[in-house]
Amino acid sequence: MTNKAVLLAGLFHETHTFLHHKTGLDEFRAGGLNLGQDVVSNNVGNGSPTDGFLEHAKSEGWNVIPAVQMAANPSGTVSQDVIDVFYQNFFQVFERECTNIDGIFLVLHGAMVSEEMDDVEGQFLKDLHGRLTDKGTDIPVAAVIDFHANVSKDMTDFSTCLYSYRMNPHSDARDAAVQGAVRLGALMNGRKVTQHHLATRYIVPPTGLATASNPMKSVQARARAIEAQDPDILCINVMGGYSYADIKDCGFSLNCCTSGEKRTALGYLDDLLAVFEADLAKAYPREASLTEILHRIDAKPRGHGPILLVEPADNIGGGTPGDGTGLLAPLLATGRKNIVAVLNDPEAAAHCNTFKLRDPVTILIGAKLDAHHGLPIEFSGTIRNLSDGRFELENKNSHLASMMGTHINMGACAVLENDQAIILLTSRKTPPMDLGQLHSQGIRPEDAELLIVKAAVSHRDAYDPIASASYNVESIGLCTSDLGSLPYRNIVGKQLSAATT
Repeated sequence: MTNKAVLLAGLFHETHTFLHHKTGLDEFRAGGLNLGQDVVSNNVGNGSPTDGFLEHAKSEGWNVIPAVQMAANPSGTVSQDVIDVFYQNFFQVFERECTNIDGIFLVLHGAMVSEEMDDVEGQFLKDLHGRLTDKGTDIPVAAVIDFHANVSKDMTDFSTCLYSYRMNPHSDARDAAVQGAVRLGALMNGRKVTQHHLATRYIVPPTGLATASNPMKSVQARARAIEAQDPDILCINVMGGYSYADIKDCGFSLNCCTSGEKRTALGYLDDLLAVFEADLAKAYPREASLTEILHRIDAKPRGHGPILLVEPADNIGGGTPGDGTGLLAPLLATGRKNIVAVLNDPEAAAHCNTFKLRDPVTILIGAKLDAHHGLPIEFSGTIRNLSDGRFELENKNSHLASMMGTHINMGACAVLENDQAIILLTSRKTPPMDLGQLHSQGIRPEDAELLIVKAAVSHRDAYDPIASASYNVESIGLCTSDLGSLPYRNIVGKQLSAATT
């Protein structure tokens, strides 16, 4: 029996459609644009989902035929030339190899929006299905997808099996790809399945999607119990969705892949929706003002470790620029000390790199990309550290590994310090998902009094263990948890809060 041949490709982007800045080929080159054998060589051992697939494929003796892999940080609507490059490279390899392959495996995000497509992954899977049908080729198409995917019916109708991350933060992303590959193996060996999709009316902010908290915790637990009790089920995917995409398929959804009956599968999905709705209010948490949070902090005994001031409105992992000053500016104005913060500011970082260590500098930092994330701050201090911004993840299963692998490049960096704060300036926005980001720049977050974290949930595996307390703080920014404040135009019949709207 000959070894199975699998065509491999990846397309990974979480698209924030309310951001003005478009995401073009330069952003994908920075995030990862690999062609042919580079898809393999640049991913083996890097802790990414692609690495997970490659490890399983090797263990099974599969012949992997790599086509193209493209990824970029969460950001604005994707320019059409990115889609054109992916299509050209993927289908070139597909046309050459389609008579030789036994299956296709895709590493997708599931929340990608381009200038011409609201549902990039769904349209691609539909186009791929059409090509396979035209050739009379019946091979399985499996994909691993992010927990935050906005899954459409086209995605389930035109693929054979989707397998999503189960955890948020995404510490299981690599393992999810392995599990997706296991299911592809079963499909290539002849198992017949159908997929079923249940869209819902709920659009949930990232702060309501932690899988260690309800409602996601209870929904995931019930989904895993169903998988364990029904051997017909290959997988059930609980999809938190990505709330900052103004498209009709935005939001919480459920889907499953099964060898069993459709009505049974749909009954399971209805059951899971009921579990979610039973704890609906917890899906829509609210942040408190900085003034209120500081009052709470002052009213309690000081614990050991930093106090996290989490700023979901400028959640880098959700797509915002990471240069917001809506929390940092008023915090500095209070006179508080021993503050640690990170701002993505390529201009300021480059300027600081013209100085030497311990040089004094006065510079405007932050709030330069758009008008939604505050105003620049004048900061006077000294140069504490300069670097190229490269570091290795301390936690190889970090949420960040699901996006970038374990080798991270923040671009040219500078660390500024004065008697109030230590500020890390980066040139490439980097979500705060691993302590190595700060440690590599000579900063000990463990010693801070107040630590600003630009995230919603994805920071928790890294930062919660060192924190004495954590508070979500209200500020300005396009990853606000107040979804009703965003100018949606394309959602119909959707619900943006716990109260019916």
